[in-house]
Amino acid sequence: MTRQVRSLISTLIILFVFWLIWSRLHIVIFVQMPWWGLLLLAVGLYLVIDYGVDMIFGRRQR
Repeated sequence: MTRQVRSLISTLIILFVFWLIWSRLHIVIFVQMPWWGLLLLAVGLYLVIDYGVDMIFGRRQR
């Protein structure tokens, strides 16, 4: 699978996860978490999802 397709899949998964968080927990996140905590959460989610997509689609070509 090409790198562009993996990048597109990662982006779609990340957008879906952020949409789920926003639709269910946006009041709780903004009340309980400072802005830098939300930023750390976003970066952490991105890294986990990107690693997972890379493990699923990227490393099977060996």
